[in-house]
Amino acid sequence: AVARLEGLWRSWEHLRLDPATGASVWWRDHADHHMNLLLSPDGPFAKSKDACEPGEPLPYTEPPEKWFPDVRLT
Repeated sequence: AVARLEGLWRSWEHLRLDPATGASVWWRDHADHHMNLLLSPDGPFAKSKDACEPGEPLPYTEPPEKWFPDVRLT
């Protein structure tokens, strides 16, 4: 799940700079594909349960150190 979400983020950061079709390509080729897998009945979030009511902030747990290195520094 982490690798797919990072891939979605990286592809968005690249394609958002294309003012013509970037957003459409991102949705079609990246978001639709990966979100279907991530949120499928057999996917990594299949057993997730809501932990808050609508309107409340989403719960947040800090990710482990070094999971998201700053790639701008490499």
